[in-house]
Amino acid sequence: MLRNAASRQSCLLLRGHSVLGHRGYATELTAGMTLLNKGLKVGPGGRSSVSGITATVFGATGFLARYIINTLAKAGSQVVMPYRCDDLDVQHLRTMGDLGQMVQVKSFDARDDDSIRHLIHRSNLVINLIGIQKETMNWSFQETHVDIAARIAQACKDNELVERFWHVGCLGANENSTSRRLQSKFEGEKVVREIYPEATIFKPGQLVGVEDNLLNNLARLAKKFPIIPLIDGGHQKLQPTYVKDVANAMINSLKTKECLSSTYHLAGPDVITQKELVRLTFDTIREKYHAMPLPSQIAKILTAPREAILNKVPLPINYLFTQDYVAECMQDQILPTGSDVKVFQDLEIEPRSILSGEPIEHIRHFRVGGYELGTTGSGGGGQGMLDKQHDGGRATT
Repeated sequence: MLRNAASRQSCLLLRGHSVLGHRGYATELTAGMTLLNKGLKVGPGGRSSVSGITATVFGATGFLARYIINTLAKAGSQVVMPYRCDDLDVQHLRTMGDLGQMVQVKSFDARDDDSIRHLIHRSNLVINLIGIQKETMNWSFQETHVDIAARIAQACKDNELVERFWHVGCLGANENSTSRRLQSKFEGEKVVREIYPEATIFKPGQLVGVEDNLLNNLARLAKKFPIIPLIDGGHQKLQPTYVKDVANAMINSLKTKECLSSTYHLAGPDVITQKELVRLTFDTIREKYHAMPLPSQIAKILTAPREAILNKVPLPINYLFTQDYVAECMQDQILPTGSDVKVFQDLEIEPRSILSGEPIEHIRHFRVGGYELGTTGSGGGGQGMLDKQHDGGRATT
């Protein structure tokens, strides 16, 4: 009898009816939250509070995920985090929320529909952050970005408790993309919209932050290799985006119903070329600039052996040395034109420039001798437009 009573009480909480009477929202973050299937909301806000959000985050061990999880957890949300990796790869997520609120589910099978349904059966918010930058012998772009996204979208459609489904795509993804990765990203966004029309799709630019694969990769290459190749001269246009701005924009979408069935293009404020980004990296880590143009045809020939090995042997090959990345460098990844394009400002976020300050300061540890030193001393290797406008992109201390 007690067990049945507890079960009925849990159901009431999941449906948003508090058995303890009306309570106010636990945090300022969720003060304008438009979710209906809210659980009990308790506390003054922040730690040791309950926001009423139960979120399942697929791709929880990724770069963007840790910032979204941290923001949700510190507001008192319960976060379900399925993963397939080693326990050490998720241990940093456990401390982001209160004991019992951070639910980690090991041995998640993305190919199993029942597994996905079980993971979201109590959630009112589902987030799909699953993605890869290179194909492997086990996972192709098609299966990762399209098939898994379709399974999650269908599971959300079948679960009446789910009110918000966030799918993260890519700024450069479109039907005419030169890269198979970007093409699959576009197909994933398309199939999600077809299955779950109310989904909110976010298309960020290349993400920049402490754990990023963009600036950190370029800095490592600058330290290890005598020459950094620039595909077709590095004229590809980019709008890199600070990861914290993307996470905050996504969280802000909880406060409005206007985001339902919407697509947001989250691009940074600066349009720069790949060549300028490489030079900015060299100037920030204070190394002598050593990059040179490489025709894309030659680059594809040089990367062909690695591509063949990558699909047969599980070797840790840098994604920058794959044919698909070469194809990706032949396409601009910038904000599309049009008055109907929704951007950061529609979610009350003013994006920060990645050319200086906090978004780029994390690569200063690559400087020889410490933050205030470096091979070129005070940054003598920096020249050109970026140096004059942004002091070489170096953060001030």
